[in-house]
Amino acid sequence: MTITWEQVLAFLGTDQTMSITSLLFVVFFAAAALIHYALPRVARPYFLLIASYVFFCYDPVNRPLVWVLAGATLLTWLCGLVIGRSKNRAVRVTALLAAIGGGVGVLVYYKYWNLLADTLGGGLLARRENLIAPLGLSYFTFAALSYTINVYKRRCIVSTNPFHYALFVSFFPTLINGPIERYPQLRPQIQKSRRFSYNRCAGGAFRMLWGYAKKMVLADNLSRYVSLVYGDPAAMSGPNLVAATVLFAIQLYMDFSGCCDIALGAARILGYDLIENFDSPFESRSFGEFWRRWHVSMTGWFRDYVYFSLGGSRCAPWRHYLNIVIVFLCSGLWHGADWRYVAWGLACGLISAFGVLTAKVRRRLGARNPLYRAAWFKTVWQVLCTNALFCLTLVFFASALYGTDPFAIYAAMFDGWQGLAGSWAQVTRLLFDSGIDGRLPVVLWFGCFLVFAVEHAGQNVALWVRRQVWPLRWTLYYTVAAAVLFFAAFGQSAFIYQQF
Repeated sequence: MTITWEQVLAFLGTDQTMSITSLLFVVFFAAAALIHYALPRVARPYFLLIASYVFFCYDPVNRPLVWVLAGATLLTWLCGLVIGRSKNRAVRVTALLAAIGGGVGVLVYYKYWNLLADTLGGGLLARRENLIAPLGLSYFTFAALSYTINVYKRRCIVSTNPFHYALFVSFFPTLINGPIERYPQLRPQIQKSRRFSYNRCAGGAFRMLWGYAKKMVLADNLSRYVSLVYGDPAAMSGPNLVAATVLFAIQLYMDFSGCCDIALGAARILGYDLIENFDSPFESRSFGEFWRRWHVSMTGWFRDYVYFSLGGSRCAPWRHYLNIVIVFLCSGLWHGADWRYVAWGLACGLISAFGVLTAKVRRRLGARNPLYRAAWFKTVWQVLCTNALFCLTLVFFASALYGTDPFAIYAAMFDGWQGLAGSWAQVTRLLFDSGIDGRLPVVLWFGCFLVFAVEHAGQNVALWVRRQVWPLRWTLYYTVAAAVLFFAAFGQSAFIYQQF
């Protein structure tokens, strides 16, 4: 389905929230970037701090909650100051616990209050129906806690400038979907702002365009079919449920990594380098490797501050496996106050622990498998198995998003198969019914192929495109821009991970 110019103009003319896929954000960011480089370098961090708070407060819903962002920033900065300057272990531990207690307390109140109320019963806690979490709560809370913990472990220098530290916590490109930054990486960039560089800005602009294409052209159009299937799974056949689950995995990647591309590109234009949040996860050959490549900043956070604190792998085998499961349970809970997210985390944890448990046996069997003598077959088979496991676990995740029963979906996946031709016909018919028709299926197939090809082996797309000969480079620029103009699903601006 092709988007008409009338729809584009109507979309641009509507009252937009400050979503990073809105025209309002583009105008806001362009103005912020121009003012940023017009100011003296010493003043730029203070201006970006003001711009970040303007971004946060633009939405009337977030405005009354700005104290949460400011309070978390002030609390962790003060605790870090006490920890860094005190030599008394009791004082240091007390300050660390105060910071962790404050951060976790805010998360529990705004994200998990109703889950606790439902679990404990109304006699102990009453549900709060109008409780709304501040924008980016999980992201800025984790960033702030990482600073305090790193100061306690003497892994980073104490911040003596509260405004520089406040910019680290609230930096607006990372506020919606991350990545979850670490203070040692951003500190030198905040303290010494970079000079304007055309190459950096050009690379950042294309990275943003690439992210917009992944989000608005690929993810939002794929969501038409996925939401139709998962919105009424009882009426769907097994082939459509399987296809929707696979396409949801692609949609989730395009949506989340696209947002991260926009954030990294915007930060690069402003002179900041952020953490790369994805490293070609669908090329992984094991489940453990997959999670080292997917949402790198979050998995790294749980590894450094939860997994290692529990003992990591330097303990009894059973404890090692338990630590893995606990980390994934925490990850599931981080995504939302819903038992389906917890079940998703538990499933991922059990698969990961089983992978570690059977690693030696699988290596021995692989050495004796005649099919594995062909390296290409071994790679393809392992990649397919890894992605199949990931897609199966995503049934819990998608069910939480669309409010469905995951176990009913698992059971229904085996129903309604009519051979290869008949099953394919069922899927294509529903794809057309969902609005994926005309030239759009070709755009989606080609677009997904182009994304996976360009991002192969974790390539930085902005650096990759700059290395190409100019005819190919400008062809790609115009192709991606035209795809956004003609095939973007305007109006579907919310990111999946924005709610977390």
